Amino acid sequence: MKKLPLLTPRKASLIDLETANKLFAEIMQLGIPFGYQQANCHNISHYIRTFLESKGYQCGKIWAFAPVVYSMNSSRLITFVDKKNVSPTGKIDWGYHVAPILQVRIGNKVRKMVIDPGLFPKNIVRYRTWLAKLRTRKLIYLIMDSEWYLYNSSMITNSQIQYNSNDFSEPIKPNVQLPDWFSDKLITDFFKYEEEALEQHWIEKGLAINETAMAFYNAEIKPILHCKKQLDLLNDYKMLVGNVFNFETIFRDNNWNYEMDDHFQFKHQNIIAKYREIYFLNLQKWQESLASINETILLKKRKK
Repeated sequence: MKKLPLLTPRKASLIDLETANKLFAEIMQLGIPFGYQQANCHNISHYIRTFLESKGYQCGKIWAFAPVVYSMNSSRLITFVDKKNVSPTGKIDWGYHVAPILQVRIGNKVRKMVIDPGLFPKNIVRYRTWLAKLRTRKLIYLIMDSEWYLYNSSMITNSQIQYNSNDFSEPIKPNVQLPDWFSDKLITDFFKYEEEALEQHWIEKGLAINETAMAFYNAEIKPILHCKKQLDLLNDYKMLVGNVFNFETIFRDNNWNYEMDDHFQFKHQNIIAKYREIYFLNLQKWQESLASINETILLKKRKK
């Protein structure tokens, strides 16, 4: 397991354990949909990061990458049992995982503590405890400034990429300077929450997807999980909700794919219409929530 500390010195707030626990309790009251673990950890993490900033604190982020993400020679994922039994395969697979990280003074030491209620719903945990929970061989991780929203990857390694816009201009530098040992990795850079991501409300859409999926699970899937007479319907619902790509295709993108084809969508048109409306209500809620948090941050900056 290799690490890369890219956390700018003194940029992340140094807080005591009591403050950290208080912030964790406040985060648990925000209604963030931690229960749907199929996807959107980056959106949840950035929402929490923004909330912490509105409270006057800066966090970092810890990123964990499975070999399937950074290497062409492995298909190994972060894999664990889906305890809700909503996934068609019975497993949840991640190529990567990310969570906010706090610098917490405990006694005479400073500990890096992770906020990840999806994996640890009771409290913050040491980052090594968090990494151990992922249980993936050849995992690599980065501890970074929290401003980086998501990473870029490529089909070729860093050493093969030429950062030139054209033959006559200065080289285009990546946003994050990765170390030499990253030269054979497919993770090439990171980017901030701006431009297309900001304009298209990626965070709010991610949170709305997860919340809508949880609503679907609780109302439609959970009651028939052990009903043999409803097995065909259950399998269809699992294919829809348990596979986040299918769920996003239907509700976020209003589109289709080879599983969510015309036949499937016609067959389940009523339930899709119902939850499409729920999705847009959730989206509006998260847009208003994030706008309110950003307004608080802006007001604090104006007072300085």
